Amino acid sequence: MVISIPAGKVVATMHEVMVKLQENRMTLQAHTDDISLLGAPCMLIANGGTVNWSLSLGSKENMQAVSDATGIAIKG
Repeated sequence: MVISIPAGKVVATMHEVMVKLQENRMTLQAHTDDISLLGAPCMLIANGGTVNWSLSLGSKENMQAVSDATGIAIKG
């Protein structure tokens, strides 16, 4: 599933999440095992092994879309 966010696009599947940031043409990628979703500030957080980054999803609708595509529960 492709989700548009203010910074670019999120491509989410049951196995991984890939974020394509438009402004700096950067791609962030992580397995869903290393991803969590924090509801209060609408953040996608990747933290596992050597992966450590976070990104604002901009809205609760975007957060729900990522949750639906990956099966990751939203915390908080």
